[in-house]
Amino acid sequence: MVFKCKVLISLFFYTSLVTQSLIAQERVIIKLDGGMTPVLNENFGTHKYNQIITTGTDSSSISKIYDLKNRLFSQTKEKYNEELGYNEAIISKYDTLQNLISSEIKNVDNGSFVRVFLDEEKVVSRLEYFSGQVYKFYLGESETPTIESEKNPMVLQANYEMSEYNRFLAQNLKYPQQARERKEMGTVLLKLDINEAGEVSEISCLNKNELYKPLINEAIRVVKAFNPSFIAPIDIYGNKTSTMARVPIRFKLS
Repeated sequence: MVFKCKVLISLFFYTSLVTQSLIAQERVIIKLDGGMTPVLNENFGTHKYNQIITTGTDSSSISKIYDLKNRLFSQTKEKYNEELGYNEAIISKYDTLQNLISSEIKNVDNGSFVRVFLDEEKVVSRLEYFSGQVYKFYLGESETPTIESEKNPMVLQANYEMSEYNRFLAQNLKYPQQARERKEMGTVLLKLDINEAGEVSEISCLNKNELYKPLINEAIRVVKAFNPSFIAPIDIYGNKTSTMARVPIRFKLS
């Protein structure tokens, strides 16, 4: 309860103060793609965001992510909370008009967090998780959860076991003969568009310009054959929403 009370008191005021207290020691800039992962190849239009990480002399850090129009997308401040004795992260996210759309306080050590979602500065909903307990989703400022789940309801969940998927790949993925003869190798990165029902509506390749086409075709074929299903995530209003998933398929010759 101490953690939760602290959240509700400080969540909206803390972020504006953290920058003032950080004494810069190191600054790193990382280019990110649309999935917020580091860009490996800039030649194919994957660069979507810039992440700037500044570390302070007190081991605190601030990570800011900007889009290519220099609009702040998110800010994460991490430091050790001496009062409560844990490593703490304060995470703020913004829309393209720079309005605050969510604030989160997180216990980095055990994963506990409270995340509040906003629309025009009004609380729409919040998601809570405390270590060893279930996720709880609340609408508005209600104290009664509308959803309780062992898994995060706002994150896409696979509706199959990974062991089942890996076994299927081992038995059904074929190395294209043309690719074998040409000694073509690489990892096909597939994008799965997933609808509100958790069904895959479309499969495409995110790095098609980097790979031999028969490898891409085989990766798409085998994933279609597996026909994966998912549990779609909810949005901030508690409604199921469409999303996407990335699936890597690796081709390597021994």
